[in-house]
Amino acid sequence: MKPSDLRSERERLRRAGYRETILHAAERVILRKGYSATTMDDVAREAQFSKATLYKYLPSKGVLLFEIMGHYFDEVRSRMAEILAGPGSAGEKLRLAIRMILQYNEDKKNITRVLWMDNAMLKLMRVFAASSGKAVAPSATDRKMIGLLRKKRRAVMETGAKILEEGVASGEFRRMDTLAALSFVEAVLQGYAHNRFWQGDAPITPDAADVLTRFILEGIGNPERHVKEN
Repeated sequence: MKPSDLRSERERLRRAGYRETILHAAERVILRKGYSATTMDDVAREAQFSKATLYKYLPSKGVLLFEIMGHYFDEVRSRMAEILAGPGSAGEKLRLAIRMILQYNEDKKNITRVLWMDNAMLKLMRVFAASSGKAVAPSATDRKMIGLLRKKRRAVMETGAKILEEGVASGEFRRMDTLAALSFVEAVLQGYAHNRFWQGDAPITPDAADVLTRFILEGIGNPERHVKEN
């Protein structure tokens, strides 16, 4: 690698580290004060950065929610990519991915609830609705951020779909539209989280990932393979 390439990579890693530090600091402040009461000065103090440095990464408080949501997608995609590249069958990788998502959502549930109870989140949802033509058109900045979030979410889905593609290629899973199938997997996980809420925020059971994986594999498993194995 050329020296210029090494410098660019070091700079990229430095900026990524700063951005992650700032977003985690912002989450801690929001947990204590709520989003609406949080100021950029609060975030800068929590991150131990100057306000000038903070604004290099977060140009305004208005993009903070977008950045937090985008960071969620980045982390999940990164962890899913590690599972995809690791050892094990496609079914085992699917189980690991489901366990990871359940635990990640559990780790983030407090900040998620604080945000959802804040009026700022309702305004953000109106922006998403507006992007679908159901309200006043969003600003150019909002359109850009919404497009970026959708791109990040699509990257998560495409990485997850590769696990299913691996299973199809090996004969472990039936032939399918992997992206469409993954949307149903996502719906199952969201349904599980919704049900936990109505059960008084019941804790994740130790075997939750295994149970959900078996349920999903009933639908995508290759029946011909089972016949051959028997």
